[in-house]
Order: sequence, then C-alpha cells, then structure tokens
Amino acid sequence: MLELHHNSSLSRLTGRLIDLWPDHRDYVEKSFAGRSPETMAVSEDVATCTLKLADAMKDGLDGLVADYRFLCEKIVLPEEFYFRRNNKYRLSKFEDAMRECYANAPYMARYMNGLLVSNVVWNNHAQAIASYVREYLPSLSPGCEFLEIGPGHGLFTYFAATSPHIQHVTGWDVSPTSIDHTRDALKVLGVTRPVTLTLQNLFEATPEGSRFDSIVMSEILEHLEDPVAALKAAMAWLKPGGSVWVNVPANSPAPDHVFLVDSPEHACELLAAAGLAVTASHAFPMTGTTLERARKQKLAISCVVVGRSAA
Repeated sequence: MLELHHNSSLSRLTGRLIDLWPDHRDYVEKSFAGRSPETMAVSEDVATCTLKLADAMKDGLDGLVADYRFLCEKIVLPEEFYFRRNNKYRLSKFEDAMRECYANAPYMARYMNGLLVSNVVWNNHAQAIASYVREYLPSLSPGCEFLEIGPGHGLFTYFAATSPHIQHVTGWDVSPTSIDHTRDALKVLGVTRPVTLTLQNLFEATPEGSRFDSIVMSEILEHLEDPVAALKAAMAWLKPGGSVWVNVPANSPAPDHVFLVDSPEHACELLAAAGLAVTASHAFPMTGTTLERARKQKLAISCVVVGRSAA
C-alpha cells in the first residue's frame, strides 16, 4: 500500500489519480516503492508544481488525470505495440510528427498535460528530474548563464530559476504556442525573477557575443532526425568548459519520437560524436523493472548524460 503523508502534494495527486483510475493503483505503488527519500522530496516538489498548474486549468486536477490516462492508453500504448512488433519507432521523419502531432493543438495539449503527471508517476521520469535537481543544478558554478532548449511544461526552467547558482535563465522554443505555455506556467508557479523566453530555432541560431555556461535538453533529441547535429548546434553557444545536460529516453515509443536511442551507451555516444566529453551518466529504467531486464527486453530507460566542452 502506498503510504504518503495525507497532507502532502503527492498524496493529493496520487490519491485522486487512483480514485479516478483504480486499475492504476498497482503501477503507482510499484513506482514509489524503490524511491529514495531524496528522490521522494523532489517528487513532492514536482507534485506541488503539478497541482498548482492543475488548479489553473479549466478542468482542474480531474482533467489533468484524464489527460494522463489518455497519454497512457491512447498515445503511448499503440506506439508500444508497434515497437514490439517491428523493433523500430513508427515514424522516422520530423515532418510526419509535425503533421500527426504538433499541428493538432487539442491533441498536443492533452499529450503535454499527461507528460506533466508522468514526471511524478513514472519512476524513470521522476528519477531523471531528481537527478537534475539534486545533482546537476548544485554542480553549476555561481553566476551561471543557463539555457534550456525546449522548456515545454516549464518544470526544468522553474527549478533552474530557483537555483542560487544561476544568474540568468533563458529558454528557447520553435513554437510560439509553447513559449506562451511556458511563460504562463512559470507565472502560475510563482517565478518572479526574469526569465528570457525566446522564439528560436536552434539550427538557425548564430552566436553573437553572449554564450552559456550550461545548456539543458530534456527529451528533445528523440524528436529529431539528426540529434548529433542538434548537439553540435547547441555547442556553438556553449562557453569553453561549459556543460550540457541531456535527458533522452531509450526504447521509448511515442507518436512524435523519430530517433531511436537503443541503450544508455548509445545516448553517451551521441554526446561524444558531437565533441563533448561525457562526465556523468545515469540510466533509470521504467516502473516495475530492473535496468538489466530493461536492457534485455528493450524496455524504456531514461538516459541522463552530462557532457562538457573543451576548456
């Protein structure tokens, strides 16, 4: 039985989730069973953010839970079936993902809402964001100039904005709608310090003067046909000795995933191929399995890799 403090954000979020989707109880309990106190503390913070965002939505927490179930059953599951039958993702071109997913605003809204909840409920997502909050952000030097490419739901940007090590936070996205969504989310979450959110295509950016000490790309590379080219483009904005934090899923089918990372080693190889020295890596298997089993059966693994440019 999942035991959480009854006044906690985790209790409110998971309790309502199980009320509305009782069959998901076993999955939720398995997901929380092996989390360390440190990871649980970050999950509590993420749950608090999620509830604030839910309270600002038209359909509230119940609508958010419905979108999470839609993500699991209607978005991910069909792609998982295809992946199991064919050993590859269904799509391989960004233009196809644009047509099927990104151009469908109502669909993408439900997709993003579901992913917001997944950062609490899916063990691999929870472990990845905990690694970012507890390990990566504290490792940055004071006065850090920080860039997130594709800030999406705004959680990673939010935690960067609350870090005492970071002097200025910038976010880039190719979608005006996504920029507006991130800006609204940061306002709801109570971020008062300035955050620069810019409509910017990474492949069209030309560095002029100001560069960054840290660049974060969370669940970006799997959406691109050439992730190494994207990493190289990002490196052009990185100061000498600067760091890149990448979170990319392996064997994780979704309707807008076009590049298949097949192992944690493959994730590291992408950064090395772009000219980055890999300084740290973590592999977090999906809920209910071990890393060994996930490797053997090609189950989803969140691969966190930190790279550093030449000094």
